[in-house]
Amino acid sequence: MSIFQLLLILGMVALAALAVRFLPGERSLALKRIFAILFVFAAALAILFPNALTAVANLLGIGRGTDLLLYVFIVAVLAFAVAVIRAKARSDARVTQLARAVALMEARISERMDDSGPGEGSAS
Repeated sequence: MSIFQLLLILGMVALAALAVRFLPGERSLALKRIFAILFVFAAALAILFPNALTAVANLLGIGRGTDLLLYVFIVAVLAFAVAVIRAKARSDARVTQLARAVALMEARISERMDDSGPGEGSAS
């Protein structure tokens, strides 16, 4: 194993650990951990045995292992983009609900202040 391979494997482990630690959502935490472990394992195998990646690519009818890696990367980026778009939509919906709730609260407070009358509390 070369120093570059070792650094790549350590980098994959560090990125997976950061992703699992800092991505929100307890519901899918176990799933995130499983995917992180599988990702690190697959990345380590691809780094240590690059010819095996080419053999898998050939079995799938793809010429080179790098092409297979590119295709998998494209699919992963698209899946990530969909996940980010869905998370943003959920966040936007929450902000909209909060804005509506604040507007209703302000309207109720304003009504109560108007109902109490302007003369109350003055010394005239």
